[in-house]
Amino acid sequence: MCGLKWRLSLLLLVAITTIYAQENGVKGLVKSKNNLGLEGVTLRVVGHELENTQTDANGAFLLKGFAPGEYTVETSLMGFKKQQKKVRITQNATSTLNFTLEETDANIEQVEVSGQTKTKEIMQSGLNVNIIETKQYANSNTDINQILNRSTGVKVREQGGLGSNYTFSINGMSGNHIKFFIDGVPIEAYGSGMSFNNIPVNIVERIEVYKGVIPAHLTSDALGGAVNIITKWDRRKSIDASYSFGSFNTHRAALSASMTDPKKGFHFNVNSFFNYSDNDYRMYTNPEARVYLEVVNKDNPNQFDIIPSAKRFHDAYRSNMTQVEAGLSGKSWADVFVLGLTYNSTYNEVQTGATQQKVYGHVTETSRSLVPSLRYRKENLFTEGLSATIFANFANDKSIITDTSSYRGYRWDGRPEAYYAEAGEINLTKSIQHFNNYNSLVQSNFNYQINPSQFINLTHSFTNNYRKRYNEIDPYNHSFQENNTVSRHVLGLNYTHDFFDRKWRNQVFSKYYNFGGRVGNPDGGNTRQSKSYMGYGLSSSYLFKNGLGVKGSFERAYRLPTMIELFGNGVDVYANPGLTPERSDNYNLGVFYNGTFEEKHRLYATAGVFYRNAENYIHRTPPGVVSGSSENFSQYYNYGGIKVEGAEMEFTYSYGDLLKLTVNGSYESAVDRERFVRGTDRIKITYGNRLPDKPWLYGNTDFIIGKNDILGKGTRLELNWFMQYVDEYSTTWSKLGDRSTNYYIPTQWIQNAGITYSIKNGLYNFTLEGRNLTDRIAYDNSKLQKPGRFISMKFRYNLNIY
Repeated sequence: MCGLKWRLSLLLLVAITTIYAQENGVKGLVKSKNNLGLEGVTLRVVGHELENTQTDANGAFLLKGFAPGEYTVETSLMGFKKQQKKVRITQNATSTLNFTLEETDANIEQVEVSGQTKTKEIMQSGLNVNIIETKQYANSNTDINQILNRSTGVKVREQGGLGSNYTFSINGMSGNHIKFFIDGVPIEAYGSGMSFNNIPVNIVERIEVYKGVIPAHLTSDALGGAVNIITKWDRRKSIDASYSFGSFNTHRAALSASMTDPKKGFHFNVNSFFNYSDNDYRMYTNPEARVYLEVVNKDNPNQFDIIPSAKRFHDAYRSNMTQVEAGLSGKSWADVFVLGLTYNSTYNEVQTGATQQKVYGHVTETSRSLVPSLRYRKENLFTEGLSATIFANFANDKSIITDTSSYRGYRWDGRPEAYYAEAGEINLTKSIQHFNNYNSLVQSNFNYQINPSQFINLTHSFTNNYRKRYNEIDPYNHSFQENNTVSRHVLGLNYTHDFFDRKWRNQVFSKYYNFGGRVGNPDGGNTRQSKSYMGYGLSSSYLFKNGLGVKGSFERAYRLPTMIELFGNGVDVYANPGLTPERSDNYNLGVFYNGTFEEKHRLYATAGVFYRNAENYIHRTPPGVVSGSSENFSQYYNYGGIKVEGAEMEFTYSYGDLLKLTVNGSYESAVDRERFVRGTDRIKITYGNRLPDKPWLYGNTDFIIGKNDILGKGTRLELNWFMQYVDEYSTTWSKLGDRSTNYYIPTQWIQNAGITYSIKNGLYNFTLEGRNLTDRIAYDNSKLQKPGRFISMKFRYNLNIY
């Protein structure tokens, strides 16, 4: 019955399409001389009062409302010469008109294109999505995680300073339930050293945050959301270079450069960054949060003293990445053909365990990855309207965890605890764990434009992860399986239909998931499994003439177990090859408004509610509860699931280029939906309780004010003030803790500010920035203290010739 309903709905859509296809109109494509589709080109009919239109992301456009006759259509896009062409319109027909635009030689710092940009197109779709344009943050000394933490419905909780582990949450779903992408490619394809908390903002064009419902073109499994960052590449000529230094001996450098020769069709792109910090910020005893720094009394080893503060002494972090691409464009066999090579490496000194009561002094983690890649795109493949994009890479990712200290840990005054000659700080025996990971990815994306109102998208992603592991100190110890393999296929099909001149947009999609795994057993045998699942969803949005719109979306989503969840990590997680994928029904409903008043006043507002119902939720046991393990080991397992419901809102007002004010807030309640204790008929004490260690009420205020030519022609002075609020929350199940216990993290207000001076129309930029200006003691996961006041200076050079 359900299948019949879907077929009838599809037939209805096709029938309506046929009716609307009979309007008199003009459709076509606008491309550059190197055969790339141009987005945001304005097209107008010369000498007639017909409504203008703009090209979409592929350069396609549609003009309607013509009477039969001859007309002249003109294109307009900053950085390109205007072009006019004549077209003859006949009754009940759609004519075709294509343009190829020539570039100008102007040096343009900022290109502002009015009309339906890519950002607007995504935000006005039926998906619950945040689009963050990074241009306003480009001069700040910040990374992607810090920018995302300002976004509605997003909470990033870091365990410490630069490069520390973090937990990412979208609408109450967190951890591995969220997937991350770089230009549509899963971030894990680039190796373990690539992470959002070390990618600088300079190399990023925009960030897309999808909440609950994930578009089919992002071919990966995700239970609660996805983040896709779009980097800067394939520009004509551009250089964006920056260097900053700040508190805790923090240094950050970034370079993004592109060069395209439109005549020869040659592309060259490079993205690179370097980060370093001692992370030696001060830790504090905080009675308000019941946090105390205990050290052993120097005169009596059985007595402990509380010290007011101490510096972190083993927390340095270093990372660097270089990505180079070179290729051709505008050829008969390829619009874009690019070969790339990415290298990244990290060095991390581990200061604390799961809580800051466990202090390490010698544990280190290092990693390095080498990733060759291929990128291919072809428009009008075999037939007009069909485009193909293919990406493939292979990552050789090597990491080492060194735990060779004979001390069982340290105290915050830097003194070690008990000495055991054969012991490490994490494990009961010394270890130098080597992990060799071989990750391959092939991702294909096919788009077919049936007509200007209908699109079909087919995507396929294949990933294969193979891991070898050994202990350099004890290579014959097979406590953990040595060779593990996980392969995944994700196939997505999406159908989009626009009605009423793109005011009403509908999408229907389905996703097929298949994964298989193999683990090598100590006896020489293998444990294998292979399973398949089918997900599906839909979204719809309607935009009224006054700028008001409504949207809604639904998805039955699956999230496949990761390599570590299935086979352990060789350090503190045991394998569980019997894990099954998680499943969730995700719903979103929202309203948005986008309006302009008296040319310079702009207002954007959005509000929505959401609901998530997840089953087979993968959860990690606390250390010490796994049968036959030591107290340091845990294991992932499936349990009943969780239910999440909440609401969010955001309000943005701007006045020209003088000021911009954004205020947002998020409420989410994630509770345990498993009613009975496993294997019994006893009701769980945590049933219906809010999940532990998750903020449930938080918000942000972001205010920017600036003035051009205030200190001379071509200059700009800009001030940014940013505040974060997080309401108090429990680090354990809400029923098991209250404000009189040490299980609560107090309410937090964090103030940040920065001032930027730019000269020569943004060619040179200087920024003084301060984070946590009031030096508040702030916590995230399990009361792990974050850095206090941080002051930095940044210089940025930015040249763009489009």
